[in-house]
Amino acid sequence: MDVDVSKASLVRKRVMDWFGLNGRTFPWRTTKDPFQILVAEMLLRRTTASAVSRVFGKFITRFNTPLRLARAHESTIVQALSSLGLQTERAKQFKKAFMLISKEYNGEIPQSYAILKSLPGVGRYIASAVMNFAYGEAVPLVDGNVIHLLSRVFGTSFVGSSDTQAWDFVSKFGGSHESELYWGIIDLVSMVCLRRNPRCTVCPLSEVCDWYNTK
Repeated sequence: MDVDVSKASLVRKRVMDWFGLNGRTFPWRTTKDPFQILVAEMLLRRTTASAVSRVFGKFITRFNTPLRLARAHESTIVQALSSLGLQTERAKQFKKAFMLISKEYNGEIPQSYAILKSLPGVGRYIASAVMNFAYGEAVPLVDGNVIHLLSRVFGTSFVGSSDTQAWDFVSKFGGSHESELYWGIIDLVSMVCLRRNPRCTVCPLSEVCDWYNTK
């Protein structure tokens, strides 16, 4: 699918400018530590950033290395995540992933997209997020927030975040794929481009948004 290059460039700039003034601050956004970023991204799956922020600090202090998390009893991890939901599923994924990291990769978070993607509970998006946010690799990221914003602004229609056409579109749209671009999209969807009752009058993209200008 083709991307309007000039529009994409304008959208990227406006999203990042807006983020610079309005973006939220979370601890996993102020670090390049691949361990902390991997933990955060695994927790953020199917959960809001606000909810994760309430448990992240205490969790990362208690389990402050991959080895410590790998050695923790699953029931201990469940207890630490009890207020977040899906704690049993998350605990199993943490145990499996970090036991593998400790055994096969000497307790170091792999700097390989293919290896990260293969870890239990990780997959394409989280692997890409770690490569982007921790290791500075300019790789595209596609999740529900990105799909939602791009479908409105560009009038795209993708099946979901697993749609290969969506990843191809974002790879062309994202430019240098700065972290601030993706954080800006996440925060715009959370605060302005709401799925119900979007706040289009204060959106930095309303002027170029297909959905807003054709509704």
